[in-house]
Amino acid sequence: MLDGRSDVLIVGAGPAGCAAGIVLARAGADVCVVDRATFPRDKTCGDALSNETVALLDRLGLRQALESMPHALVRRAAAVFPDRSQVTRDYEPPGWILPRLALDDRLREELERSGARLEQGVRVASLSRSGERVTGAEGPGLRWTAKVVIAADGYGSSGLAALERTQPDGRFLAVSATAYYRNVSFPDGDTTADHFFDGELPFGYGWIFPAVDGVSNVGVYLRADAYAGLRQNLHALLAGFLDRHAARFAAAEAVGKPRAWSLPLGPRPIPHGAPGLLLTGDAGGFVDPLSGEGIWQALHTGVLAAETASEALRGDGLDVSLLRRYEQRCWQDIGRQSRAKAAVQRAIALVVRRRLYRLATVRAALTWGYRRRAFEMTKT
Repeated sequence: MLDGRSDVLIVGAGPAGCAAGIVLARAGADVCVVDRATFPRDKTCGDALSNETVALLDRLGLRQALESMPHALVRRAAAVFPDRSQVTRDYEPPGWILPRLALDDRLREELERSGARLEQGVRVASLSRSGERVTGAEGPGLRWTAKVVIAADGYGSSGLAALERTQPDGRFLAVSATAYYRNVSFPDGDTTADHFFDGELPFGYGWIFPAVDGVSNVGVYLRADAYAGLRQNLHALLAGFLDRHAARFAAAEAVGKPRAWSLPLGPRPIPHGAPGLLLTGDAGGFVDPLSGEGIWQALHTGVLAAETASEALRGDGLDVSLLRRYEQRCWQDIGRQSRAKAAVQRAIALVVRRRLYRLATVRAALTWGYRRRAFEMTKT
């Protein structure tokens, strides 16, 4: 039985949970983190880190260690339409492609180095309460209490159940399938990340990312309500995407099997906390609805949750005023831009469906929008 108490209990040791734990432990808080997995563990993902994500990891003191690991640079991105026309964008500084197996294990190492306690292979069945306040977590072999609980346990979070909220669906959920291939060709350069928008992937796209040690992350992504209207499963959609770009895979060979996962999209209209509780990362539905990116959002909300929890520990606990401030910061930094990105997603779906990308004026507008940062929270 893992039975005890701490200032803060963090459920989940992915990017959000580790970021929160690192910041809190470095500030002197007594932190316990539990995760049902045993590290190192892989995570189904596109493996892309925007340049703002790299900068945030640098601020957490992780860049040098991560830079020594195998990774690819992303200096250019292209949005490709069905007629092969494209709009492009250059990145300086570059983004990275870094497998989650390496990223998450390095975050886990830094979490433990910071002084936080990590308990692996521990499943949380539910969060415990005293009246309206969340006070800890319970599960098979687990009974833990804390002044603040941070739910960083992704899709289907224990925090959602504590808030009496269901798992996301419809336009607040996306589904994706990804696979790894060796020897993919890159006609526009091996530091270009390609995003393909076509009618077979409504409210979504397919991608081919630069290779890490010769292996490329390839996948498809689309909104769950659009996927529900199709007659193909995710693996068939991925196979169709590969067939449409067969020239890129003429000499390629699969590495492992395709995998699928779900992404909770923002801005989902739910509370992101309650007295004693904060939701971060995928648990809070903070994933970018246009790109499906979630690592920056996870790290950023993890840091925001840590700062909020620190205030709670110094004062009278995690009360309504602190919760309101956390919500406001999440909306300002993520929610507002996510709403704009959802509108852009709808516009691109219309452009693809009506083949408006063939018009020079539309391509010029797409290029202008793609290269601006007005509604881009994670890239410079």
